Amino acid sequence: QSRDIPGILRATLGVSRCHGVAPEGLWIWIQPTDTSNTNRITAFTGTVANAYPNSIASLISSLSCPAKPPTNTPASRTIQLDLSLLLRPSLYAPVPTTQIATPFLDTSHQPAPDTDLETLLSHRRFIHAADKATDILTSGSISPSNTQQILQLLYTRFACLVLCKQSTLAAKEAKPLSDLLARESSTYTRPHREIFLEQIPWPLRLLLLKLQVLGTADAHRRTIMGLYALSSECRTLAQKARVEKDEEAFKMWKTRLSDLGIRVAGELVEMGELETARRHLATLEPEPATTEAEMLEMCIRKTLLLLKIGDTQAAEECLATSTSSSESQTHTDENLLIQQRVLSALTSLCTSSPTTAVTQLQSLATTYPSNPLILHNLAIANIYSNNVSTASSILESLVSETEIVFPTLLFNLSTVFELRTERARERKLGLVDAVVEV
Repeated sequence: QSRDIPGILRATLGVSRCHGVAPEGLWIWIQPTDTSNTNRITAFTGTVANAYPNSIASLISSLSCPAKPPTNTPASRTIQLDLSLLLRPSLYAPVPTTQIATPFLDTSHQPAPDTDLETLLSHRRFIHAADKATDILTSGSISPSNTQQILQLLYTRFACLVLCKQSTLAAKEAKPLSDLLARESSTYTRPHREIFLEQIPWPLRLLLLKLQVLGTADAHRRTIMGLYALSSECRTLAQKARVEKDEEAFKMWKTRLSDLGIRVAGELVEMGELETARRHLATLEPEPATTEAEMLEMCIRKTLLLLKIGDTQAAEECLATSTSSSESQTHTDENLLIQQRVLSALTSLCTSSPTTAVTQLQSLATTYPSNPLILHNLAIANIYSNNVSTASSILESLVSETEIVFPTLLFNLSTVFELRTERARERKLGLVDAVVEV
């Protein structure tokens, strides 16, 4: 049976300009890990960072980096496409701002009109980035045959809309692209169809899958069907790469296949099929060629899902496996190790006393005194330890001292205001003014 585990309800990293607050639950922030190529924007829209399919957290984390054209896939051949239909201004609408607090709309806090797209993304100005991507697409300066640039701009547009809680608008604008890709794909036979699909950025295909089922009564079931279709494609192309002795392509498709397995489990959890998700997770094992960093990342994501399911014993075992593996490696990514240790503390929060989690996170904070991931989760652990005053101080210091203000922080700080004072509304308005200046 599912347990309401503190903080694993939602984990979201981003900025307050685009997000409202969640309707329920204290949030513990697990910093997302980009599961795609380093320089790509990644599209994940879900509930738990790292674990759920298409996590919003991972989407924001990836968009915080300047957008760069994706690297070419291992296939060197291309098929010419005419994407002129996607460059029509009538397909795109300005991002609505009716749900944004008035102070954020003040002209003194708007970026300059000539600010480039990469700068907007790096400063997490997603509304402006969405409009900028549209401006570039419809400016007439892009050739209709420049497939990679057009698709990357469309991905940026749709991803930013999702981050700004405009998924319905994103789905509407993505339909012409989905229809075009389906029509073009159906006209090819192997191997031309494979060459065609390799030109479509992988994160874009994942995002389109989510947008296509948005609003349907059986969205999760349809998503799982789409993920299995992608998995079949990954297996086919991985086998082809093995026959052709293309190690780079083989590794890429096997990595994507492993990622899809985690996404299926996340969809099952969101459906409430917890036992099915648990059995599915038990079948997911790292590939022989998987690197230590990839194994650690997969263990982190599996652990989060197991905690959400309520199988704390399996979560502890999975985390213990990743811990022993990472200790034997000296070149593991430091960010992954931090996430692993924070997750270990959160597991303690679920299985033992909050005091244990506080002790573990305080030890981490001593080593990494300015890491917002650690400090934010330390504050939440203090709340569950009845140290609300300490938690409030930590959360308020994060707002005043960091340039990244994420929705999870704002929601939890607002919750603390409700707990500590009868003047919560005034404190929240003051918080808005403080965030505007960030």
